[in-house]
Amino acid sequence: MTIKITPEHYKWLALAAGLCMLLPLPVMQFVGEEGLMALKSYEMHVRGDFLHPSILGFVWPHSPLWHWPVMGICKLIGWEHVDIAIRLVSVMATWITAAMVGWSASWILDERHPGLGWLAALVYLTIGEISFWYGWLGYLDATFACFIFASIALLWRALQEEHVGWLLLSLLPLSLAFMTKNITAYAFYGAAGLVLMWRFRCWHLLLSPRFVLPVLAALAVPYLWQELVIIKGSSTATTTVNDALRNFTGFSPWVFVKHWVSYPLVFLFRALPISLFLVGLWLLRKGRFRMGGSVASLGAIILVCLFPFWLSAGGSPRYLVPFYGLVALLLTGLLLQLDAGRIRQGVLLMGLIVLLKIPYSLGVLPYIKDWMPERDVKQVAREVMQLTADAPLLTENDVSTGLAIAAYIDVWHQDRPPVTWNLNRSARAYVLAEVETPALGRLVKSWPLRGDHVYLYSQGEK
Repeated sequence: MTIKITPEHYKWLALAAGLCMLLPLPVMQFVGEEGLMALKSYEMHVRGDFLHPSILGFVWPHSPLWHWPVMGICKLIGWEHVDIAIRLVSVMATWITAAMVGWSASWILDERHPGLGWLAALVYLTIGEISFWYGWLGYLDATFACFIFASIALLWRALQEEHVGWLLLSLLPLSLAFMTKNITAYAFYGAAGLVLMWRFRCWHLLLSPRFVLPVLAALAVPYLWQELVIIKGSSTATTTVNDALRNFTGFSPWVFVKHWVSYPLVFLFRALPISLFLVGLWLLRKGRFRMGGSVASLGAIILVCLFPFWLSAGGSPRYLVPFYGLVALLLTGLLLQLDAGRIRQGVLLMGLIVLLKIPYSLGVLPYIKDWMPERDVKQVAREVMQLTADAPLLTENDVSTGLAIAAYIDVWHQDRPPVTWNLNRSARAYVLAEVETPALGRLVKSWPLRGDHVYLYSQGEK
């Protein structure tokens, strides 16, 4: 019996995929940099400073916007649930991105398919990297991706229709993207703009003050932020440039070659299931695809934006996240070139991803990250609190496990100051260390934890 797939199925599968994003939120302990993100949000709250994030007491020139909704959510549900709050921000950003993908499909894709918007949203929500990881993880990436995609999608319409209103609208998420992460947002926007001007043959707009002046005004936002907000002596641009240069230096030629070969394969795998489905059909000669029109433009924007990360040896697959909205539209455009039977198979594959998300979120992922031996960060944090009682607690541990412990202790023990960096080794206090440091004093206890070690010292006590 053949299962008949209708646009109504697209809708309900997309809604189910969106709801499944919530599954890991209350289950998982801090993962990777989530402890860092929680620390920054909590310290901003304690200091009453909404513009300058800090880490273990040190103010950093990082953009603050992402932390504002975290602080708002924690005001409603309590800071002891900050792990849920940071993930909820990412989930909401993922939902907004999916809605934008669905809405913009009507003017970006050269297709008139029933339920096109719901299908495009479903493709986005079931992309492996989004569904299983960055779509819910409490990092900046989902929110940054939301604003990057919105700015490029609105720019597409602005240049397609030569409408200054859409251009002005595109500049808002562009500025919000900068306020979320860094100035690379402008590079992505500019690269997309050049591709789209070539596509629509609208180079004459570069001579139109109505189009040029708003863009120049938007480019002034990072300068004004640096001059008016960032503490003197710090620079958001310097941090970004240094991070970029690290991806090119210190690698052997073999590492570069391996990265150049593997990066496209990593991309295809992480964009599963539709990416692998379409590649499989093409390799088996069961699907032919036209690479013109919107599909070509989407491919060109993705390629131009990702080329520096592909070229560098240290370009992480994480850098792909801001472009998965464009990838979803590209995959949707290719999927709709197939016959009804193949489209049905693709939708069933996406339905399978939605089903797999349930046991993955509630069982597989917690087992891998939390339930295996020597992975219980919360237990270590509880023991540290018991051993230190109300005595001062400092840290010299800034790896992910140390940051996660500090974040848990901060929000569980809100009546005491947040954990800060140990700047005075003559002070009597307990100190969390990343490595064995006998000079700190008496070793109280050590724990193997997630591949690292955590050491608790009583500073000043032999």
